Amino acid sequence: MSNFNLSNKFMYSTIIRLSIVSIFLIEIIFGDEDYIGSGKYIKNILPMRQRVQIMESWWKWKKENVLPMVMKEQSVDLWIIRNDEAELYYNDEGPVFTSLLPANYEGMTLPSIYASPGSQAIPKFLLFYYSGGVIEYHEPRDYEHITSLVNSFKPKQIAISIFNNEAMLEALGEKNSKKIVDSWTIGVRWLETISPGQIDSYNYVQGLANDIIAEGFSNAVIIPGITTTDDLNWWFRHRYLSLDLEVENHPTVIVKRRPALIKKYSSIDPPEKFRNGQTENGVNVVIQRGDIISLDSDIMLMGLVTDSHQHAYVLQRNEESIPADLQTGLEVVNQMQDLFAAEFRLGRTGKEIVAASKKIELLPGIIETEIGFHPPPMFIRRFLLGGYMFSHKTYVAGMTSGPGYYPTSIVTNNHKLFLNTLYAFEPHTRVLVKGWGDKGVELGIGQIAVFEEEGLRYLNRPQYSNWHIIK
Repeated sequence: MSNFNLSNKFMYSTIIRLSIVSIFLIEIIFGDEDYIGSGKYIKNILPMRQRVQIMESWWKWKKENVLPMVMKEQSVDLWIIRNDEAELYYNDEGPVFTSLLPANYEGMTLPSIYASPGSQAIPKFLLFYYSGGVIEYHEPRDYEHITSLVNSFKPKQIAISIFNNEAMLEALGEKNSKKIVDSWTIGVRWLETISPGQIDSYNYVQGLANDIIAEGFSNAVIIPGITTTDDLNWWFRHRYLSLDLEVENHPTVIVKRRPALIKKYSSIDPPEKFRNGQTENGVNVVIQRGDIISLDSDIMLMGLVTDSHQHAYVLQRNEESIPADLQTGLEVVNQMQDLFAAEFRLGRTGKEIVAASKKIELLPGIIETEIGFHPPPMFIRRFLLGGYMFSHKTYVAGMTSGPGYYPTSIVTNNHKLFLNTLYAFEPHTRVLVKGWGDKGVELGIGQIAVFEEEGLRYLNRPQYSNWHIIK
């Protein structure tokens, strides 16, 4: 048996426990006034060793602080986790189980059984008992051992997975089975609640994504009349690789073109490539003057995944700056986004936030808009004994604007909004712009946001009023 020590003060009181490298990172983030596309974040990418140290400090902090908090919050005094609760995860080893492994298994995954030398198999079960003081941790050997432990603890409420749980129910017996609650909510609360260090670091990762996008949305990369959307897509892929960054999805590059210019450039790219004035994902066209280039992309660093949606405008030869109508359009779209953000209120479900947002009166110039949000993908990287490394797939846990499904994607729009949770916040809004037709221009702005006591806060907001400009 081992113990997880409690801390009565939940969030910011224990930030001092973060590692020296975390403090170093925070100094990088807040040492200067933020500005978009400066390149300062690219200059300060941490080496792999420091990245891993930071990630480990987060998980240790969560075990000491978040675990007792969510067990108390959900009125659960006994939580039993199986390593095969998640059906479609790699080796049936879900993110809840992996993230709760104790220190002696830190960095271990099921494939470690086959690693050498000195590899160690991980347990099949994890059990946490919380009586209000110290969380007791056990690794039950089998279902018989679980029966013995549960009978000795005499818990009031037991959290277990309802997925494929017949053997567990039999082990618990009829009396204890009456105390069972589905562990879905407590598992999601454990995963979705983030540490202060993660919030600070996410600001840095989003800034890094902004820097890379600013590089790609420049004349150093784009030559109007020559560069294609495929060229730009591959430039971003190569840039991520050159910086030792991983991605969750490949970039999506889309061109939006006003009707007059669709006709003008029809001999190069036929009009049928443009639906409602824009290309679809995968449709390759030559980027021309007067185009809007939209990018939907992400990077992954220290297990944190961005979800960026930004826009660039290619100046026509007679233009020295962004057309006034486009400038106004971007500002109105962001004002609409801020109205949506204000509907994030503690205790509301994702479904309730969407319903409230639909009642907001559209600002002048807005044709249509749709709120969209989901927890950003998170990532658990595990390092094996002997220097071997395995990567776990990303997971998404928490409240979303759309319907979720169980057990593999642990999100739902019926989940409530809690403090210290993260969201990829990306409303899609179509705005009227002179010369762009009745359909207008779709200007969805995507970024990572954190929900705190003051409300939803954007992390390193990329494009509030400033366009990326291609000359």
